[in-house]
Amino acid sequence: MRLNRNEIKALLLITSSESVLRPLDINAHLGLRRGSVSRIITNLGDKGLVDRENSEIVLAKASPADSFKRLYYAHRASPFLLLLAEGRIELLSRLDQSTKSAKELHEETGIPLKTVYYYLHDLARLGVVVTTRKRKHSLYSFNYVYWGALKDFVSALQEYDKSRLVPRDALLIKIYKDSVLFKSLRVQDATPTSFSAYIDYGIELGLRDNYYTLPKRELSIEDVFIHSLDSAEGRSQRLFCILFYLRNRDKLQSVLHPMAKDIMAVLQGEKVKGYPSMEDVEDRTEMYGIEL
Repeated sequence: MRLNRNEIKALLLITSSESVLRPLDINAHLGLRRGSVSRIITNLGDKGLVDRENSEIVLAKASPADSFKRLYYAHRASPFLLLLAEGRIELLSRLDQSTKSAKELHEETGIPLKTVYYYLHDLARLGVVVTTRKRKHSLYSFNYVYWGALKDFVSALQEYDKSRLVPRDALLIKIYKDSVLFKSLRVQDATPTSFSAYIDYGIELGLRDNYYTLPKRELSIEDVFIHSLDSAEGRSQRLFCILFYLRNRDKLQSVLHPMAKDIMAVLQGEKVKGYPSMEDVEDRTEMYGIEL
């Protein structure tokens, strides 16, 4: 997800204007050709930032636009081009409270290392990035104390962009850093995962819904398990997760997930609200030929 300089200028103009703007107004303020302004408006619309209402251009009723308004009113005097232009949004999305080196950020984003250093220099000068030293190396983390609204905007942009991957007739389950998880009654051009992938591991389920992830890619058994944990609803689907774990426990020991503690408690005979009993697990393991 990127915003170029003219898109940022147009967005600032629309946000700060005391009156509703039309494309010709934006063209006059920015000194661009009519075709260029049309592309800018279309691109901003695709990112959930602006809408066309008849002949007027207004901020969209979407989370990225709401987040940008909060960012603008909190930091309206800031140089937004230095905060958001080109690859800076991608870089900011990879920064959090944990420290990272410029090389790590380069590897995660694909941004040239020299450009990463250039961005970090400006972001550090603005107080967006906190720089610490470890031996001879500089490490970088995000300054949530002062720039929380900026992080919220970057996250809203990323989530909106990923949510657009989900087909119109499907239901979004979860947005991850690089992918989305969803379910659908219809067959979709996407990678089957969660309970829909259990059959590949010897557990055949009678499913009404199909579970998918995008972008399409090869999944590990850990990916499938985490997706099923994230999509599990009710006792029966949590029972499926426990069966999958028992069949593949040697490959899933290292999976970290909030549900893991409850699954272990069930397998130790404890009663956990919203989860199947150990008796339920025993009945199904016998059905699927799984050893406890």
